[in-house]
Amino acid sequence: MKAGKTPWNQRIKTRVLVFGILMSIIPMVFISLTTFNTVRYKFKDSIREQNIQKSMVIATKLQVSITNIVESLANLTDVNSTVLIKGKDKEQEGILNIVLRQEPYLEDIKILDKNLNALVQVSRREVIADGIVSNVDYVGPETMPEHYTVSDVFFSKDRRPQFFITLGIRDTQTREHLGYLQAKADLKLMINQYIDTRIGHKGYVFFVDEEGSLIGHTDFSRVLSQEDIRENPAVRSFLTGEEPPNEYTGDQGGKVIGSFARVAKPNWGVFIEQPVNEAYEPIYELARNLGGVLFLTIAVVTILSIVFGLKLVQPIEDLETQVKKIKVTGDLQADIPYSSQDEIGRLAYSFKQLMAMLDEKNQNIKAEKELLRTVVDGIGAGMVLLNGQKQIIWWNPTFAEWFGEINYFNHSCEDIVQGEEDFDCSFLQSGRLNSFVLNGERKYLRQLHYQIPSENSEGAEYLIILEDVTQQVEMESRVIETDKMASLGLLASGIAHEINNPLAIVSAYSEELLDCLNEEPNKVDIDEIKESLRITSEQIVRCKQITDGLLQFSRKRQHSFSMMDIGAVSSQVIKLSEYKAKQKFITLKKQLNPGLYIAGNENEWQQVVLNILSNALDASPANSQVEIESYRTDESICFTVKDYGQGIPPSQLKNVFNPFFTTKPVGQGTGLGLFVSYGIVQRMNGRLIIESTEGKGTTVSITLPAYKGG
Repeated sequence: MKAGKTPWNQRIKTRVLVFGILMSIIPMVFISLTTFNTVRYKFKDSIREQNIQKSMVIATKLQVSITNIVESLANLTDVNSTVLIKGKDKEQEGILNIVLRQEPYLEDIKILDKNLNALVQVSRREVIADGIVSNVDYVGPETMPEHYTVSDVFFSKDRRPQFFITLGIRDTQTREHLGYLQAKADLKLMINQYIDTRIGHKGYVFFVDEEGSLIGHTDFSRVLSQEDIRENPAVRSFLTGEEPPNEYTGDQGGKVIGSFARVAKPNWGVFIEQPVNEAYEPIYELARNLGGVLFLTIAVVTILSIVFGLKLVQPIEDLETQVKKIKVTGDLQADIPYSSQDEIGRLAYSFKQLMAMLDEKNQNIKAEKELLRTVVDGIGAGMVLLNGQKQIIWWNPTFAEWFGEINYFNHSCEDIVQGEEDFDCSFLQSGRLNSFVLNGERKYLRQLHYQIPSENSEGAEYLIILEDVTQQVEMESRVIETDKMASLGLLASGIAHEINNPLAIVSAYSEELLDCLNEEPNKVDIDEIKESLRITSEQIVRCKQITDGLLQFSRKRQHSFSMMDIGAVSSQVIKLSEYKAKQKFITLKKQLNPGLYIAGNENEWQQVVLNILSNALDASPANSQVEIESYRTDESICFTVKDYGQGIPPSQLKNVFNPFFTTKPVGQGTGLGLFVSYGIVQRMNGRLIIESTEGKGTTVSITLPAYKGG
């Protein structure tokens, strides 16, 4: 096909443009959503503003009610000041009763002289006996002849919130201060006219005093229970003088819209709260309607997209059919017909050229693959490829020779181990050592794993290489066993002395018991026999613990790794070293944190601890101490042993990990301890560092990765 100008009506671009015209609906959707969001935000502001206005109206009305009462009482004191203080009781009571009838919110009124002694009292609910007036209930700290005060809200015996209003009484002519007029107001009766203010269906009104205590609520039971609402966000804002949040979690746990207004004097707060779900219901309804319209629009666009999409995709599907045929037959030289003059026809022509190039490269790859197979088959290591599900999809002849000539295809990773428990199918530790019985022989294979890109024809994601290190492991085992036996030999004298002590006690008590039975068998004290047998049993158990520790340390080495608590395993070896420390009067100061888990071999780790601790004890002078500590830092576990001995000279420090290097006298060391310990720590993917200052001591630090296995 020759390259030429494609007719406009056959170009894919033209068809895409036609489809793009239909997509003009997208701006409509965008505009609809923008409009909806604008309406939503304005509606939210409107709701908040309405609630603020309602709370301000209620606060204003409540302030007016209190002001009216104060003005009524002030007028009373201005007109009848002399009668209120110096008049007869009947006259005074008559004036006060008139005030009670005029002010429905007042419960009782008292007249006080200048010394705050009650003169006359009238009450709406109580009968005041002649000559009996109750004491002064409240006089505010600011009560002066020219001021009035409002008391804190309190609750009456029948649990009604009330407060006092106190005014000074002056002589109308001389302005002499004569006394006080004190009225008790019923706050519940005063705010009942506001708590039923309509705030949707579920909204409510409540009132707090200047300290944030609840003094009124649409649900009055919450006032009776004296519910503490100071943690309410709006109440906190009221107390701190800040603006309240638009939305917050209410006292009942649901989201609410809140607002408040202040009553200037006595500094109370009027609060309105409305559940968000109820307040925003009109918005939700608008969203549902708009969603329905958008759904219908999307449905129409989808149908149109399908129609035009089918017309657009059909040529591509024809090309795909031809490609699938080539994929099945594998014939890269097959012909791909092309008839259209549009971009798809040009694509088919280009694809045909590409197939020719691929065929040439395929031949090259086959040759390279054959060369690679020859190398892999002769490498002397077992190799396995796994897919994403960790199933075997390829293995080399060495692997088949070791594990048997069977078809491993699609077998899981666990099928490789054939019953062995130490194979790492989670691929957490590359370089892990595994033990297998292959063809009747014990072999040690080092497991190396690599994650490979999954974009390959085989679908492989993991490569496992099994390296035969049997000879190396056996050599290391002999070196480690040699070092272990040497360490046990150096401990033998101290342990023998430690065993002799309890054996001597057992012997003494046994002889004493035998003498008692031989000399006076009829006068034997049973309690004394029991005590002797108890002490004997304790010493035998002590001997058994010592020998158990030796047996556990000297048991044959296993090569498998498992999870272990570094503190618990180390304590067993430290116990063996305590006997040696006692001989030199050295204190072992231990700080082994529990629950520090690592992956390793318990027997090998104990040998590391024993080697390092033995070196520390040998280097420490008498009456000193050796510090042993284990702790966690981030993703690592640290184990340190610190002594206060003579230290290691810098010239010798660089040689401490060399085999057979020792500064100890002949017969006290083999020079293999640190060499073996260093190798064990490396196999555990850790680091062993020695820091020493000559004349001050040495610190051995081991850092190991924390256990992450399941």
